[in-house]
Amino acid sequence: MADKQLAKKGKSGVDNTFRRTWDKEDFAEKAAKREREEKDVEESALDAKKRRRLERDPLHQGLIVERAKLKPRGYQLDLSSRLGKTQVVTNSTPLNQQAGYYCNVCECILRDSQSYLDHIDGKYHNRALGMTMTVEKSTADDVRKKFEELKKDKDQPMPVDSVLDGFDRKVLEAQEQEERERQQKKDRKRDRQRDEEEQYEVDDEMALALGFGGFGSSKR
Repeated sequence: MADKQLAKKGKSGVDNTFRRTWDKEDFAEKAAKREREEKDVEESALDAKKRRRLERDPLHQGLIVERAKLKPRGYQLDLSSRLGKTQVVTNSTPLNQQAGYYCNVCECILRDSQSYLDHIDGKYHNRALGMTMTVEKSTADDVRKKFEELKKDKDQPMPVDSVLDGFDRKVLEAQEQEERERQQKKDRKRDRQRDEEEQYEVDDEMALALGFGGFGSSKR
């Protein structure tokens, strides 16, 4: 009886005795399609990046005829002016006000000082400034003139407007104004506390003059 029931179930059941096979051609076609789509996305992103670089390049825009030789920076880098500062960053915060070092020449932001230095010393940043990476050879007269300039500049104070290359001056001024307002608020609070302490001292002296032990101030 049991054999007959198993025989009936075997006829209507699923035949799972064979080994499962895969359509290799179909999966290979899907994998190739996925690789082509990923490659197209990478190429489109790379093309957009190259296009933005060409838009910033003054040579390709026709603003200059030839690139100049690489020149040293004529300003003092300030990488520590924002250290220890608190800043609130949201999704709607402009790029030039986010945390890090902003370069308005290349319109990008670098998250640390080392990356920022590598960027401003790099090829694409200097190309956007109209310079090559070739350094002009100096002669003996150029070296003497440079020594004379350094001797003259040694006694002169550092210019006030020396800020980060590409750093937005409005952002720096806003941060300085915020710091001044915060310091003024602390000063007003300290003055108010000092006035209250002086008032308590006057009240205690008046109470002693009138023969009272004090007006019961809660301040100790």
